Amino acid sequence: MIRILRNANIALIGGGNFCKALLQLLFSGDFDEQCPKIVGVASLNRHSVGAEYAREKGIFITTDFRHLYTLESLDLILELTKDNALADKIRKEKPSHIRLLDHFSSGTVWDALRIEQERIIALRKLRDEQYGPEKTEAIFEKFARNVAKISWERNEYSQKIEWELVEHERAVSQIVEGSTIPTFVINKDHIVTHWNRALEKLSGCLAKDIVGTNKQWVPFYQKERPTMADVMLDQIEEDGIRKLYGETWKKSVLIKGACEAEAFLRKLGENGKWCWFTAAPIKSPDGTIIGAIETLWDKTEEKEAREERIRHECELAESEKAMSQIIQGSMIPTFVINKNHMVTHWNKALEKMTGLSAKEIVGTNKHWMPFRSKERPSMADAILDQFKAGEINKYYGLKWRKSNLVKGAYEAEEFFPHLGENGKWCWFTAAPIKAPDGTIVGAIETLWDKTEEKKAQEERERHTQELTALCSIYTALSTSLGIEARLNAAIKEIQNLLSLDCVTIFLLGEDGLFHIGQNYDTEECIYQGDATIRQNSVIYRVAESNELRMFEDIPEGSNEEIGLTEPEAFKSLAYIPISAKEKKVMGVIRIGSKKSKHFSTEEKRVLELIGNRIGITIENSMLHEQYIRSEEKYRSLFNNDPNPIFIIDSKRLKILDTNQRAESCYGYSKQELFGMPFLKLGDENDEELGRGLKTLSKDHSVLFSKKRHYRKGRIPFYVNINASYAEYHESDVLVATTTDVTESVEKDVQLIQASKMTTLGTMAAGMAHEINQPLNVIQVCADFFTKMIKKGVPISKEDMESVADDISSNVERAAGIIRHMRDFARQSEVVRTKVNLNDPIQDVFKVLGHQLKVHNIELRLDLDPDLPLIMAEHNRLEQVFINLVTNAVDAIDEKGEALKGQHIDRRMEISSFTDNGQVVAVVSDTGTGMPREVIDKIFEPFFTTKEVGRGTGLGVSISYGIVKDYEGTIDIRSEVGQGTTFEIRFPVFLES
Repeated sequence: MIRILRNANIALIGGGNFCKALLQLLFSGDFDEQCPKIVGVASLNRHSVGAEYAREKGIFITTDFRHLYTLESLDLILELTKDNALADKIRKEKPSHIRLLDHFSSGTVWDALRIEQERIIALRKLRDEQYGPEKTEAIFEKFARNVAKISWERNEYSQKIEWELVEHERAVSQIVEGSTIPTFVINKDHIVTHWNRALEKLSGCLAKDIVGTNKQWVPFYQKERPTMADVMLDQIEEDGIRKLYGETWKKSVLIKGACEAEAFLRKLGENGKWCWFTAAPIKSPDGTIIGAIETLWDKTEEKEAREERIRHECELAESEKAMSQIIQGSMIPTFVINKNHMVTHWNKALEKMTGLSAKEIVGTNKHWMPFRSKERPSMADAILDQFKAGEINKYYGLKWRKSNLVKGAYEAEEFFPHLGENGKWCWFTAAPIKAPDGTIVGAIETLWDKTEEKKAQEERERHTQELTALCSIYTALSTSLGIEARLNAAIKEIQNLLSLDCVTIFLLGEDGLFHIGQNYDTEECIYQGDATIRQNSVIYRVAESNELRMFEDIPEGSNEEIGLTEPEAFKSLAYIPISAKEKKVMGVIRIGSKKSKHFSTEEKRVLELIGNRIGITIENSMLHEQYIRSEEKYRSLFNNDPNPIFIIDSKRLKILDTNQRAESCYGYSKQELFGMPFLKLGDENDEELGRGLKTLSKDHSVLFSKKRHYRKGRIPFYVNINASYAEYHESDVLVATTTDVTESVEKDVQLIQASKMTTLGTMAAGMAHEINQPLNVIQVCADFFTKMIKKGVPISKEDMESVADDISSNVERAAGIIRHMRDFARQSEVVRTKVNLNDPIQDVFKVLGHQLKVHNIELRLDLDPDLPLIMAEHNRLEQVFINLVTNAVDAIDEKGEALKGQHIDRRMEISSFTDNGQVVAVVSDTGTGMPREVIDKIFEPFFTTKEVGRGTGLGVSISYGIVKDYEGTIDIRSEVGQGTTFEIRFPVFLES
């Protein structure tokens, strides 16, 4: 007696023949007092042979196996039904103290009991009677034969199961290999057992290089790390998965215990691939994880094109349960048929697509029902029966082909009108399932719903057709032909687009009435000349509402139409308002067909676009006419402007256009001026003008005063240049106007020269003193030579050199004074050079220094030695400071005469410095000062506070004009009795 049954209280689940045979064996009386006690039998069929036998023996009978759990002292349950799912359920639900033997283990117990029974019988015979050797040998031979028979039966049963498992494993392998989804399987030791062709193609690694190794990570990662299948096998916690895959992973909604994720695998292909992968554990009947399966789906194209792809999840595999999990776990609609064309698998994805459950289809040959109105072979049937190409053509025409991925597989595309509400387009692939000897034992077929893709393709084709027609219409309307020719071409394109019998354009006239503008009719035109439309017609109502109006099925005799001449035999009409940007209706398009026509939403939208485009074309035509008139007006004003006008390229400063005045003023023809650099009309090295023009920005203008230009032949004259930023023929340009100011400049020069001459008269005494000084030195040297010669005293070499040096230096001093006075007296030109402001200030005192001493005036100079340069003219600036110094001397003298006998401060201060990007010179005196009314008039020409004959009133006015010519400013601060300060500012010259 096997140990587990001794004195145990046991219950049996399953009331069939096995149950009865087991009970008969236990109640045979061959077992001793340690025989187990049968306390209950559970059978769905209360009248099964086993249940009936148990009832005869007074054993508790129930139809619900859960009632057995309530039996007192129950130790062991034997499950005899061969239902793995039931065994799993009992294993999970039973109380922990009750032990379970499933039908596999129960079969072993049955064999052990039968052998034990044979042993007991043999021993009993040997014990009860005395047998000789021959009889004993016969008893042992019988015992051995019975035991051998039991063992042989068990072995046969085991071989059958093993063969079925091998067959099943091969079928699973065929399914994996036949799948178009890249898939691999690993066992409990993380060794790869399956690596299908789809995965070979995806990864570039052959199965022979991977299967039998744990290198499933090699095609995907740079260094070794767990794949999702490894994660499933090792049951890694969520935190560990998150470290590997971040937030892209999730638990599968479809398959319990499975996980899925998305990642970019850089090693796949040339530039890496985006893959969606699903992994699920493979479990043994007792729930132990014995392997894992992982499928990958290339989502690279979907990522790039932003198209949705359905991912595939292949699931658990071991024996029949493993195959079911793989098929059921796939998100791709799939079914499998066996060699008898019976459906063995019909997964959930296919249930959802077809509306038929697996319960209704599995076990039947009705897999055609969801797709066809009557029975006919599916592609899986064609694979199973090995149809020839001609037979396949009979059912699928030329829409099928051999698969490039799976050997022996076929694929095709077809519309199934019975799927869904409105039918579905499906792409389906069928592949054979083969036995080890190559015999086809089944077929697998997968379907891919391409309805949305087909709809998108049809929508693209329809949209492309519409766009092509619209482009043709737009092209016709955009040609350089007249408006009537363009409208006529557009009408023909509209007729071709919608296959119409008549297209007519009605345009709103200046009289407020609609007239026929253009007409296209497949028959002779019924409209005569410039026909006018009745004001109660549809045309006016459409124009008033500015909305599209349709008549899609016009009954005979209807007078809804405008009725220009005689009734027209149109079955459908549409009226499209012609409006432009301001929604103002300027016409109506009428299209007609002699057949009833339904206008789709897209066609209505296209008609509205055509109406808007024709409206824009008409409006643009009107605007073009206005533009031509405006251009003529502009050209007239441009050419008749009294001043020369130049259109200049803002980057290269080349002349692009000029008016007629520029030609007559400068003496060049228009052809000579075109392309000429604008700076070439004046001084080409004028940095201020070039920089100012190139840096001029939008919405700004700039004035350049008193610039020297040259007429043809290099005849100089002076102009003021006013430049502003503008657009010209869609280019950024400068518009420069030059005004001839030569006469004004010449008068200014004459005034300045007159002022200089006056100043020279004032400076005469100082000049005489300055020249007398070196002359006195020369006279002393001459007297020295005369005396020494008369005395006959030889002159030493050292004395000769010293006296010669004195004569030479004083001659140079006198010559310098005369040269400076000559330069000062020379007429200055209105030009600009780089000047250090300290230089003209210091030169003033070469001729006026002695005069300050004569007038007993103290001079204080505070000049910045690092003063930056400015753009001006040295001689003219010297004139400014001479005028200011002279006026300061007169003011101090005037104050002295007014305060005779009193001590006064006779002082003049001149300083220079830099302030906020400007060079500043300040001239201060302690003279009489000026009241406000004098300050307000001091810059006016000929205004003076001096006595008659002592001044012209031009000094300060000329100084003001010179300072303004160089973009400078002059400011006055004065207090009566205290003195006056002039502050002059110039912009710093920048090399850039």
